[in-house]
Amino acid sequence: MNQAQQRRRARLRRRIGIGIAGTMLAATAARAQMGALVAGPQTPVSKSAPVTFLADRVSYDHGTGIVVAAGHVEAWQDGHVLQADRIEIDRRHDTAVASGHVVMIEPDGAVVFARHAALSQGMKNAVLHDVASILAQNGRMVANGARRYGGVIEELSKPVYSTCNLCKSDPTAPPLWQIRARQAVEDLQHKVIEYHDAQIQIYGVPVFWLPYLSQPDPSVKRQSGLLIPSFGGSTHVGSFIATPYFWDIGKSQDLTIVPIVATKAGPVLDLKYRRAFNDGKLSINVSGGHDRYADRGGISDSIFANGTFDLNRSWRAGFSYNRTSSAQYLNDFRYLPNLAYLASNAWLEGFGRGSYARIEAETYQGLVASISQNRLPIVLPYARYSYDGQADSWGGRFSLTANAFNILRQVGTQTRRVAMIANYDLPRQGPDGLLVDARLRLIAAGYSADKLNLQPNYSPLTTSQTARAIPIGAVSFAWPLERDAGRWGTQIIEPRVQLVTAPVYGLGQTTTIPNEDSLDFQFTDANLFSLQRFGGIDRFAGGTRVDYALQGNWILPGGASAEGMIGQSYAFETSKLYPAESGLGGHYSDVVGRATIAPARWLSLTYRTRLSHRDLSTQMIDSYATFGPPSLRASAGYFYSTTNPYYLFTQSATPPAQYFVAQREVTLGVSTTLVPHWSISAGVQRNLATGRFDNASIGAVWQNECTAVSFNFYRNFTSYNYDHGTTTLLITVTLKTLGNIGFSAL
Repeated sequence: MNQAQQRRRARLRRRIGIGIAGTMLAATAARAQMGALVAGPQTPVSKSAPVTFLADRVSYDHGTGIVVAAGHVEAWQDGHVLQADRIEIDRRHDTAVASGHVVMIEPDGAVVFARHAALSQGMKNAVLHDVASILAQNGRMVANGARRYGGVIEELSKPVYSTCNLCKSDPTAPPLWQIRARQAVEDLQHKVIEYHDAQIQIYGVPVFWLPYLSQPDPSVKRQSGLLIPSFGGSTHVGSFIATPYFWDIGKSQDLTIVPIVATKAGPVLDLKYRRAFNDGKLSINVSGGHDRYADRGGISDSIFANGTFDLNRSWRAGFSYNRTSSAQYLNDFRYLPNLAYLASNAWLEGFGRGSYARIEAETYQGLVASISQNRLPIVLPYARYSYDGQADSWGGRFSLTANAFNILRQVGTQTRRVAMIANYDLPRQGPDGLLVDARLRLIAAGYSADKLNLQPNYSPLTTSQTARAIPIGAVSFAWPLERDAGRWGTQIIEPRVQLVTAPVYGLGQTTTIPNEDSLDFQFTDANLFSLQRFGGIDRFAGGTRVDYALQGNWILPGGASAEGMIGQSYAFETSKLYPAESGLGGHYSDVVGRATIAPARWLSLTYRTRLSHRDLSTQMIDSYATFGPPSLRASAGYFYSTTNPYYLFTQSATPPAQYFVAQREVTLGVSTTLVPHWSISAGVQRNLATGRFDNASIGAVWQNECTAVSFNFYRNFTSYNYDHGTTTLLITVTLKTLGNIGFSAL
């Protein structure tokens, strides 16, 4: 555009803006028509709102009342923009015709292109030819033509919709996926697009035909309507199809309704309800229907519900309720496959300055045939309180933990316990960097138990009421020695010694004190310096012992590092309280150690072990290694133990023979993102003791700007409920703004 043209357009804009007489006065008189033309259907615009437009040429015919703006016409009002080569306004009939590169831009960012547009009734009615529109989330819609009624309904002839980018080298080629329909209706008021006689095409090849398909406008985050069905095949339920419907009940709640029809089971109805409150949230998943293994007239059901609610700034409450009429039902329809149990609870918790309190009740439902429901505990209630004080004038800190619980079993020990643990920790720094830490602990607990002769205690007594107090004192010394090795980095060596003393408690406690929190025990480097070697307070060996270890750390300038620890304990008194072959019980404990080596960012190796104090034979190995950058990473793990603690408390007296059967397992995994758009992972776990695989899995995800395809295969070789393992195959195709297409084989 030359300077003369620019000056002329500037003059036109100034003259139109102030309403000068003559030809521009006529254009100003047509402002209402131009304002109506600019105003889109989504945001009403007052005719009195100011309108501005630019054009190379403007003419007005007084006889016909027609205003013609031509040459780079651009008009805008209240965020609405209209562009065209030519706009002709008929003031008498309230119509307008825009032609040549017509572009309409809405305040929400939606852009509509057309070759020709005939508008009337303030754009409430319109006929457009060769329409193309840009929607939210990269959505694109093209159609041979469009007709708008009342500003809220738009009919599209032979529309095509997609969110995929076109091929740069060949823009005429079909995108990865598209919807092609005979007709579409776009409800601009309710923001819904409905397709009639629709095809979902992949690279232009039809793969699905649907007589009717609807989707929310891409700018809408939530909208009621049918979701894309999922289907597949299963050895458990046969061929099946699920047709979900999403109900947007309100801004803070929704419901997903999923009817499932299968050839060997069903029908099943699944309901998922969610609601958000100002002070909490609620989620409920209920399902039920016919299942081949059902006992009650062929009907099975399940419910999974949880909620959390803030009562005030310090207190909140919540619950979870998980229940099913049949474990097989969950496995058949893959709600929660191969779980050992379901837990339900209700709780109340509070937070204070340095303190925390919680009270809850909990119950369990067994899902594995080897677990009897009448042996599972019911915790009613379990209350706990903890407090961490501020540092005193000496630098020491006081802390307190208190708890009380009542555990019920139909078959098994019923336990009631009240306990308190008080701690005082005084760290000090000695000469030459020596670190000293003195600790005092008092454990006080009262017990009342019935059926003590049953699992998991197997005591010769049936009832017991007792109490005990355990004072513990400990002092530890650590001396970290650091050396600057120049180009070899920094090296730290830290010898550590701890003296622990407490009264001796022998096997008599196994007769009178029920064991609820110390059933799982393993001696490793993690609890070498623990004041309580067992996980809880129901079992305590006591006595005087010395723990000693040597720790080291080496950090190189390039980021490579290595750290490790090796240690042992010496007890002045022996104890038969520890499980057999646990590494404790004699004067000398087994030797425990840990080493982690990371010579580069792409390589890391961790090795933990326990060696016999008699001959340094290996008693336990837990190792893990990762190799490669994030784009191509492999992992491997190996676990070995001379015992299997799962069988430790299955009978009274000595452990069964299964306890002394060694465990040997290896795991391998790999993941990669080297291939563009692809993310692939695979893993396998093998039991070397039995020579059989435990499980294997492979997963792959491909995604671009408009599509995601995920493939997941999982094979479990372990028998649950006397089956022969399970196989799961899940394939999900996600089309952006449309939803998921799912296939599963179980």
